[in-house]
Amino acid sequence: MNLKAINEKLSMKSKVIVALAIIAVVVGGYYAVTVRSDSRITRALSDMPIGQIQMINDAGETITLDIRIAETTDARNAGFRGVGADVVNNSAILYRYTRDTVATHLLDKVRVPLDLGFFNADGELITIAQTEQGASTRYSAGSRVQYRYILMSGQGYFERHGVSADGEARLVVDSLSRQ
Repeated sequence: MNLKAINEKLSMKSKVIVALAIIAVVVGGYYAVTVRSDSRITRALSDMPIGQIQMINDAGETITLDIRIAETTDARNAGFRGVGADVVNNSAILYRYTRDTVATHLLDKVRVPLDLGFFNADGELITIAQTEQGASTRYSAGSRVQYRYILMSGQGYFERHGVSADGEARLVVDSLSRQ
């Protein structure tokens, strides 16, 4: 039986049902692959410059970190919003401000808990905040505490790099480079 014969035997109702089923499969597949994928990268993240910065951990070891650099308000507002969990957990964003700030950050549309390390203009670690997935809390270095940089990644990032809030860790801000 060819397609023409099949088409003639199907009622209009059956044709509509088949068409809707095909549309549902296509839309569902697109959603699964692009919207909910753990490896999803947003345009905002991909537009951020790629770079490296050195950090000295609590043991005094200098480590080089691969980062995305968020220097604009749009980039900082986007951050990891909508980015897949695997990407968040395996990358970091350096929020870089041109002057000290007390800005707070709402991270409600981020799919995984995060570590946020707040650093002053000299690169000294002020504090580390750990977020909750989907929380409507605004995060900062503390009430009226000024900072210049935030290093943000999936929860456990600082622990994996030997950095604690009460240690001697710091960013080597002069080492910041772009690729």
